[in-house]
Amino acid sequence: MAALACAWLAFGTLSANEAQPAHSAGTQKTGVAAVQSLIQAVHAPDIRALAEALRIATDSVNDSSLDPASNSLQLLGDLDGDGVPELTLNRLRKAAGSAASGSSSAGWELLLLAWTGTQWRASLVKEGAEPYEVSVVSSLAPGSRQIVVVTYGARAVPSPTIYQVKNHTASLMWDSGAENSQYQGYADGQIEFRPGNGGGPPDMVVTGRADPGLIRFPKGGSRGFAVRSVYSWDGKAYLPTQTDYSDNEDYRLYQFIAALHLHDFRSAYALIDPADFLKTDSPSLELFRKQMEGSWPEFLDDQIFDARPASPSAAQNFAFELDSKDEHYTYFPTFSADSKRLLIGLERREEKAETVNH
Repeated sequence: MAALACAWLAFGTLSANEAQPAHSAGTQKTGVAAVQSLIQAVHAPDIRALAEALRIATDSVNDSSLDPASNSLQLLGDLDGDGVPELTLNRLRKAAGSAASGSSSAGWELLLLAWTGTQWRASLVKEGAEPYEVSVVSSLAPGSRQIVVVTYGARAVPSPTIYQVKNHTASLMWDSGAENSQYQGYADGQIEFRPGNGGGPPDMVVTGRADPGLIRFPKGGSRGFAVRSVYSWDGKAYLPTQTDYSDNEDYRLYQFIAALHLHDFRSAYALIDPADFLKTDSPSLELFRKQMEGSWPEFLDDQIFDARPASPSAAQNFAFELDSKDEHYTYFPTFSADSKRLLIGLERREEKAETVNH
């Protein structure tokens, strides 16, 4: 998340009596309306006066840290080129009855505050309850800058949305969660924007831990492999252009399982040391295919394997398991010591499912 560190101007907390968030299903309208009613009397592009109208203390105007437990302002800079910087307001929403019960915040609203030439205008950018960050990116549209909001869901998977300022109001430009989006977030993820080719729109670089599906890795452990995807802006959306994975043994396991799942024996064969894996001086692709079909049919079916947490024992560092009807299988792969990391062996041990402690 450090890659999208926010330049926040944290100004303190709204007065409890003068700017209470709405508690009803009409939170959007009520939240914007409540803020607009506070700032409507400010008829100058004066950020200090704006903060005072919001009943936000101004003594921390130079503070670059964000207190997520308070209402706060972020200075974004001049997004629309009118000479006056825009701001975002983080506004806490309290759960109904929270004053009496002491319950925690029900979430947040993120509002854009923009100068129209005669007064400040508030508009809703986004609302939610998960952690989030805000940054600014340039040149997705000619001569303008856009607002990037990245929310972090389960397993800290980042989900970006991008907004532009139109008529002094926040307008959605691209949503990574839309049905037609090609975006893929990763666990423990980060998002950065880097200069694109030829001075064009910036590329979006997404990194994190891969979640391949066919083999599940323990959460929070050292098993698994990292992934890095680059997205380029096509004028309407960010589209993937390149994806790279960290080249380790767990990635080799995933490639091997995925190839066999697709019955792509040739690709799986390229991931083994044929003589060592097949234990013969005359290995062949056909021999490999027959052995996998005859002795390892579970790899050809729709099975989901589970990687064991890394063990101090080198022999068990890359072990993985499968529950199959009445049997529990544990697999112990071994790899070549060189940079190719070819599979040189795969031992399978079977136990009755009821004897296995899960």
